[in-house]
Amino acid sequence: PNREGWFGPFASKLTTTDEMLMHREVTDRVHSVTVPSYDNGNGNSEKARICMQILHTGRYAYHPFAVSASATKSPISMFKARELSTSEVQGTVDDFVRCAVLAKSAGYDGVEIMGSEGYLINQFLVQKTNLRTDEYGGADFVNRMKFAVDIVRQTRAAVGDDFIIIFRLSMIDLVEQGSSWEEVKILAQAIEDAGCTIINTGIGWHEARVPTIATSVPRKSFAWVTKKLRDENVVSVPLCATNRINAPHVGEQVVGDDYADLVS
Repeated sequence: PNREGWFGPFASKLTTTDEMLMHREVTDRVHSVTVPSYDNGNGNSEKARICMQILHTGRYAYHPFAVSASATKSPISMFKARELSTSEVQGTVDDFVRCAVLAKSAGYDGVEIMGSEGYLINQFLVQKTNLRTDEYGGADFVNRMKFAVDIVRQTRAAVGDDFIIIFRLSMIDLVEQGSSWEEVKILAQAIEDAGCTIINTGIGWHEARVPTIATSVPRKSFAWVTKKLRDENVVSVPLCATNRINAPHVGEQVVGDDYADLVS
């Protein structure tokens, strides 16, 4: 959503109208394709749809202008991140919103807001990386999740109701001082209330030492956590399972066995 959030210098971003226009080639091509629709068993087809992920790297950035909730350094990064000021946090919320509006103008059917895998939003959520004392930090989880909730709420207000907002929520951080299960549930409820359409499952920070996507990890190994959230009836929006669901029959099993409503 902005240059600070780049993976590295001159990496992809969507912040200008010129950049938005280049994305139209992608969305036009996707929308030119029809896919089978099995609603009501009618066998009809419908236009393919595409969502764009909005990701701010935070302290995972590979450049010296990295920013984060607090001045910390990731063990997998070269640069120590600078702490965002309160006004800069609010400005970053605006950047997420502007990026989503540009994505809608580019023809995307929705966006996925990356709130997991240890990226910027995730860095605000946990005490491991959020040492702030303002309204976006502290021991109170409501403060630490304010950044995430503000992004979703303000994005919904800007894009309207006819636009998909997926939030990728870290359900298992796999790092010390990560989110508790109660905090995961609180955030899921708040994100739904803020206007998200779908909650996707995030598994593990990139700095975690537990493999999550390697071929050594059995397929659908982490679908159980999505099912846990589903079975506890925490939210009413569709839940998406992820990680090592990389074959059609595995996806069918996950959905057919009521682990999730969809897969990615």
